[in-house]
Amino acid sequence: MRKVSCIVLCFCVMMMSCISVFAESANGPDIRSASAILLDEEGSRVFYEKNADAKAYPASTTKIMTALLAVENLDSQAVLTASETAIDIDRDGSNIGLLNGEQMTVEQYLYALLVASANDAANVLAEAVAGDIASFVEKMNERAAELGMTGTHFVNAHGYHDENHYTTARDLSRLAIEVMKHDLIRQIVATGMYEIPPTNKYAEPRIMANNNSLVNPYRDHRYVYEGAAGIKTGHTSDAGSCLVSYAKRNGVGFFCVTLNAPVEYEGNYSFLDTIALFNHGFKNYSLKTISDINEIVSVREVKWAKGDEQVVLSAKAPLEVLLPKQYDNEKLTKEIFAEENIKAPVKKGDVLGRLIYSYDGQKVGSVDLVATKDVKRSFTKMVFSTLWGLIFNAWVITPLAIIVAILLLRRWAEIKRERKERERRRQESRRNFYR
Repeated sequence: MRKVSCIVLCFCVMMMSCISVFAESANGPDIRSASAILLDEEGSRVFYEKNADAKAYPASTTKIMTALLAVENLDSQAVLTASETAIDIDRDGSNIGLLNGEQMTVEQYLYALLVASANDAANVLAEAVAGDIASFVEKMNERAAELGMTGTHFVNAHGYHDENHYTTARDLSRLAIEVMKHDLIRQIVATGMYEIPPTNKYAEPRIMANNNSLVNPYRDHRYVYEGAAGIKTGHTSDAGSCLVSYAKRNGVGFFCVTLNAPVEYEGNYSFLDTIALFNHGFKNYSLKTISDINEIVSVREVKWAKGDEQVVLSAKAPLEVLLPKQYDNEKLTKEIFAEENIKAPVKKGDVLGRLIYSYDGQKVGSVDLVATKDVKRSFTKMVFSTLWGLIFNAWVITPLAIIVAILLLRRWAEIKRERKERERRRQESRRNFYR
């Protein structure tokens, strides 16, 4: 009995040490996934990366692109009919057993796609968007190019393994950020369990369980993560275990991608690594307010201003950015970019520049600079300045200069002729005198 207790205790300690997040190096946790990336909610800052641009197989995380194209091109309540070509899939892949002619809404197919990871649902959505699978794959690659996914190439809508079907951790993070802009997708990927009601082909409802244990406690409670809200798992023997995820706590959101993670006795490292990376982000970074609307950022001269008035620039709104919880204030710098030729009248609230903050050389955020008060225009200054400008305008000066030059040349020629005429008369007078 004591021996069994010791074994159980050792096992628990081992698991806790894994999930509590392997020992961190100076650059972040030591993870087992072949490639990974952790970045902020806007995708503007990377907080951890490992082989983020290395070629990898996406497996069912491919379905994120299928979902994006579906939500961008289809009405969520439109009814789609499963075709024979759509359900013609390898049955060793994940599916919900769609039948030829089965009808469900786009929204229900999306739940099947992202919760149950159904390959047959992926094909139905693909045909609805593009007419056939081949045309849909073209759209997938076109959309990938638009998102800057330069290391990605798709050959199918569901992620079944193919040597020419590949991506990178960085590319998948770009895709994840884009797809989570859609409220319906956010709702679906955060769902642990979903029930498809009876259809025209099934008399009974079908219950689907999300493979993402971060959001589904019934899948594996060890990996449930506070604040997790999606997004998609994937697994094949060639791709390993893959996970594209999102989590948010106390207003701070992170996207994480782990690819080609091992699944071993102690656990699935796509989840273990993701938890480690999320913990790294939430433990070490927090939101800091670094701009104050009452702070005078810059004072600028205003052309045609009444009197000697200047414009005072301040941040349009308070700016919150992610910084290390114990950050070095000297590493926080700012650059001011204001309009060079500000002219009156200026109204309070006019955007006249941009304030950019960097931390340790990396851009962390920016905010508009606005006028804090009105600056009236002096009509006299404007007229005088305009006339003065016209006088010295190149389009005016150049013709005037040419005219003056011509007149001077003509006058010089006249003077020369007059001199010659005087000299001729003088010579003639001398000749007459000596006669």
